[in-house]
Formats: sequence, C-alpha cells, structure tokens
Amino acid sequence: MKLRLLVVGRGSKELSDFEARFIERLKPFAACQVIELPEGRGKQVSQRKQQEGKHILQQARQGFIIFDEHGAMHGSTRWADYLGRLTGDAQQDFVIGGADGLNDSVREKAAACWSLSKLTLPHQLVRAVVLEQLYRAFTIIQGHPYHRV
Repeated sequence: MKLRLLVVGRGSKELSDFEARFIERLKPFAACQVIELPEGRGKQVSQRKQQEGKHILQQARQGFIIFDEHGAMHGSTRWADYLGRLTGDAQQDFVIGGADGLNDSVREKAAACWSLSKLTLPHQLVRAVVLEQLYRAFTIIQGHPYHRV
C-alpha cells in the first residue's frame, strides 16, 4: 500500500522528528510519503486558496481524502476499518490544506472530508496527528498493543 500526505506549506521544525518517527514506523505496513506543496502567494485569501487548490489537484490521485474541521469525525478504529478495506497495492492520498483552508474546487473533487477535531488546528500539527493516526490504525488492524483503550 502507498500513502501520501499532500500538505500545503512546510512542516514545523519542532515536529519534524515526530513525523519522521511515524513515517519510519509505517514502513512495515505501507510506504508513506509527505509531499509539501507551495503556499499561495496572492494578496487575498481567495487568490491564495485558488493557487493552492491548483497545486493540490495537479498532485492528488482520484479518491483523495481531505481534512477539515467541518468534516466527518471518525475514531481510530474507524480509520483502521477504512485502511483495512484497501487492497495491498492501493494508493491513498490525504490532503491537508494551508493556513487559509481549502479551495472549493478541492472540496468538490475529494472522495471524503474527515475532521480530526471541532477545534481549528494549525496545519503543521494536523500532519503530525494524521501520521500518528495512520500508524495507530495499522497497529489496530494487526492487533498490536500500541492502541490501548
């Protein structure tokens, strides 16, 4: 299985070790790649979101999932159920927008919209949480004791 996180903007130096640790932990289950896309440079929010949306749609594979505070909230076991239904050679993209959120063109093409929380979270933190939750989902599938309830 191949997983990609398409993220607008650069990650946080403070969280880079955390991210690297979970990308490494994911290797037995799936190849995981974080692809950083450029932030929009327009003066207005709508211009920036449009520019970012263009980059996302150029990279994202069909069936991608976006993250947004208004999306459907799923627990860790639901993530495991979803990933467990994908076949061994599946490719799944997850999209994390920039500081201004996602353009409507990206929302319209997304297969699903998930939320990590009702809170508005910094996109750098979202990418770290998504990587950890992907690892957690695979450990749930494998019956590994990492996930404790």
